[in-house]
Amino acid sequence: MRQNINKKIGDLEVKLLDYMQLKDSPIIRSGDMVEVLGITQQRENNLLSNMDQKGLVVRIKKGYYIVSPKIPIGNYARISEYKLLYYIMQAYDTQYLVSGPTAIYYYGYTTQIPNRIYVYNSKISGDKEIGGRSFVFMKTSTKRLKAADIIKMYDGTEVPYTSRARLLIDCIYDWNRYNTIPRVFKWIKNEIKKDPDITEKLVSNAIRYGNKSVQCRLGYFLEKLDINAKFVERMQKKIAGSKSIIPLIPNTDLKGSVNKKWGLIINGQI
Repeated sequence: MRQNINKKIGDLEVKLLDYMQLKDSPIIRSGDMVEVLGITQQRENNLLSNMDQKGLVVRIKKGYYIVSPKIPIGNYARISEYKLLYYIMQAYDTQYLVSGPTAIYYYGYTTQIPNRIYVYNSKISGDKEIGGRSFVFMKTSTKRLKAADIIKMYDGTEVPYTSRARLLIDCIYDWNRYNTIPRVFKWIKNEIKKDPDITEKLVSNAIRYGNKSVQCRLGYFLEKLDINAKFVERMQKKIAGSKSIIPLIPNTDLKGSVNKKWGLIINGQI
């Protein structure tokens, strides 16, 4: 558990913080402070570990820390979650895309505020708490780290957020992670009512970032809505030749008629 940093700060800690005030970057890598402070590598390791415990620096990964260059002595080094995310992704040298429940709330599909930030990236996976913030990292291919809108957050950080259309496709693709089927189809229907032009974006995103299951379910739903036939045909062409049969609504009773055109067991209403 982190200690309150009002606990006595040592001379080396003060020197390190003073030095970091002069730098443009808040990043400290293993070895950076050895020559600056005139200490051994082992002593630097101990120093950074102690400062992490006090909240003066944040350990991102082994040998990689950040410190707020504006921190006044005696205050907790509280870095905003999106600024922290930026430096985490920089440390791992990966593109990223905020999606999932974080984006579901941002776009107004739920009033439930998520207590973690959900992040697609190409390097790391799993639930992690870093710097007192909670993240869910979802590893995926670099080709799926696109279709982002750059959103300027309250702290000024520019964050690649999944676009609205891409999010809806993610909610079909990652339904098991987000528990979004059948809810997502209501969101899609409402979005098309408000802005029919989003239909083309949905279809394009389903083709580019989805899979056969996404394309079957979306194609069936668009046909059911009596959407412009050209969009339905694009989806039909994409799944042509597929022999698999999947349930329209996963994780429920599989009883229902079979729609051979879309390869679906119609086991519920959407």
